[in-house]
Amino acid sequence: MLLQSAWNPNLQYSSDGPVTLQSIQEHLKPGWTVHATADNRLYYFNESTGSCSWIPPVDVWNKEVGRGLPYGWEEATDPNGKTYFINHVNKTTTYEEPVLDWGEEPPQPRQVNLTRHPDMGFGFVAGSERPVIVRFVTEGGPSDGKLLPGDHILEVNAEDVSCAPRDHVIQLVRASKTSVDLVVCQPILTNSSRKSAILSSAKKAKLKSNPSRVRFAEGVVVNGSPLFPGCTLSGGDWGSGTMLPNVLKVFLENGQTKSFKYDANTTVGDVLSSLQCKLCLKETNHFALVLEQVKTLRRNKLTLLNPQHTLSRVASRPGTHNLRCLFRVAFVPSDPCDLAQKDLAAFEYFYLQCCNDVVQERYAPELKYDVALRLAALHIHQHCLANNIQPSKITVKTVERDFGLEKFVPTSLLETMKRKELRKVLTHLLKLNYTMTGSSHKCLTALQAKLYYLTIISQLPSYGAKCFPTNSVDSNVENVILVSPKLGISQITGLRSNMVCKNPVPVADVEQLSMVQVEKEDHLLSTVTLFLPSTPGKELRLTVEERDAEELVLVLQGYYKLFTNKDLHVHQDPDDWLVDTAPLYHSQHVVKPTTWSYGCDNEMDEHRIVNFAVPLHTLNPSKEVKTNGTHTLSRSSSKIIKSNGVDSNMNVPGKVRDRNGMNPLSPSNNGIDFHSVVSMEILEQEGYLDANNPEVVRRVAEMQAVVE
Repeated sequence: MLLQSAWNPNLQYSSDGPVTLQSIQEHLKPGWTVHATADNRLYYFNESTGSCSWIPPVDVWNKEVGRGLPYGWEEATDPNGKTYFINHVNKTTTYEEPVLDWGEEPPQPRQVNLTRHPDMGFGFVAGSERPVIVRFVTEGGPSDGKLLPGDHILEVNAEDVSCAPRDHVIQLVRASKTSVDLVVCQPILTNSSRKSAILSSAKKAKLKSNPSRVRFAEGVVVNGSPLFPGCTLSGGDWGSGTMLPNVLKVFLENGQTKSFKYDANTTVGDVLSSLQCKLCLKETNHFALVLEQVKTLRRNKLTLLNPQHTLSRVASRPGTHNLRCLFRVAFVPSDPCDLAQKDLAAFEYFYLQCCNDVVQERYAPELKYDVALRLAALHIHQHCLANNIQPSKITVKTVERDFGLEKFVPTSLLETMKRKELRKVLTHLLKLNYTMTGSSHKCLTALQAKLYYLTIISQLPSYGAKCFPTNSVDSNVENVILVSPKLGISQITGLRSNMVCKNPVPVADVEQLSMVQVEKEDHLLSTVTLFLPSTPGKELRLTVEERDAEELVLVLQGYYKLFTNKDLHVHQDPDDWLVDTAPLYHSQHVVKPTTWSYGCDNEMDEHRIVNFAVPLHTLNPSKEVKTNGTHTLSRSSSKIIKSNGVDSNMNVPGKVRDRNGMNPLSPSNNGIDFHSVVSMEILEQEGYLDANNPEVVRRVAEMQAVVE
């Protein structure tokens, strides 16, 4: 390890030399202290949680501190002299620079004056909240050519509305009788977001000259709801418990969570098989693992996972710290009654999933208020019967007192409807449950209520449907390919936001497919060709984003298997995910020192060597220098962190070569052969595991004994 000279506490802040610990400490909020390891690498101690982090709290990170990089990113150089970047937030590495998209200048605010049209108004539709975003611009209207979809509305008639609620912004616009002055701005795109499928020639040239490759850590840290890691980005505080590497947490629709320990060979299919076995499911073709964005209002955006992919690869998705994994009925039955006859356990799980989707508004905006309330009444009826409440005693007042209406009614309805009116409507709908059996002396059974519920759900246009935008490089017209169990493969012309208003044009049935071929055009676009025996020589060719192409194939394979009980033949290029990847996170790096990492503020300072193989453990730094009036600062502690060559990922199988081409058990690589199979872990409690947990202490002691 390359050592620096010892810190000199008397050094003054200078752009030509190191910064003192005291000067860094002054910028930290109370409760945080900065310390240094034996090789002068800085780390940060959170007094309230008793945990350490390589990166400072998020509130002190700015453009100067991070040298233009987002929070938690650090620049490093590989053995060939090529620059790559380390993401300390989710323990990943990448050659792709995490800055403004494609090196373009950030978009600037624009001043727009719109004149009201007698028929079209101002010609745009706004949505979202804080800031309000332009969703749609009417062609030929007053906003055409002035506003763009995605524009953030920053000012209305010189009033700052960047943080104003949507209703207030809409009222300001409507109050403008003849004209309105707006200040709008396109959002800043980062490399972590999804790219546009319409590529300019400049973007294509940039992409081909500098393709991106991502290297992700073997030791995936999973705590709480997101996939990674134990931190809250809003406050910069790291989790207080011991991190458990290589654990995936899966959320079930029945409210349970299952945690899986995995190694480099564990696949999504292994987890699926384990869950299906534990839940005693027979109709396994309906189920899949999906990813959901945690910090988003789009609850209906779910991404299918390929059963053949490893869990380590799942971890490679951008923004994994904002994702959580769900076990769902991804390929819905055409008739819920058939599913109930074949597999009652799968039917019950599907019913719970649909109830959750309604309450969480995954079907919005197509689910009308009257239908949502009818579903809520059926759900209430079934839930009361399941809790041994007599049908004659089912009242809205009882349900609201014992269970709460938020368990049955979508959130938007609870917020918009008056509670008195809501109770009145639900009372009327509950009475209808007595008339649906055709007998005045009988009411719906719990199973009948579930069947009625799912029958209503199955009539929705988006029931089991997945949409994929298709773009032509030479045209800005966007089409959408719709795959659903009832409509098969259909095409919708126009914007996705108007999908429910468009009539899908049938293209083919899923079971008619003979083969699917996927060809990459470039790093972002792929061409998917659907071969139909009924129309030889007239294959359907689609140009979609690479990730959409992957999911489109998964959806077609899933429904084809469901309808025909056969596997759909797919021809595609070999997977090059492991080619040209950046060095492991949990390994040695040659990093560029900065103020937050080494106290260096000089761009010309020499690179430093650091080893992240051994993670930071909870420390109790000695108290020497008084800081912030409440906490203390120390140059070092008795538990100083010393670098070594042992990889923290202790369960990489020896028979598999790591992504850097090195045998984990070779003399040049201090890997340990800990075989780890998929298993249910006793990790169902929320939050983090205490460091004093006997099981954790035992496992750490065993690993330490092997190392020694």
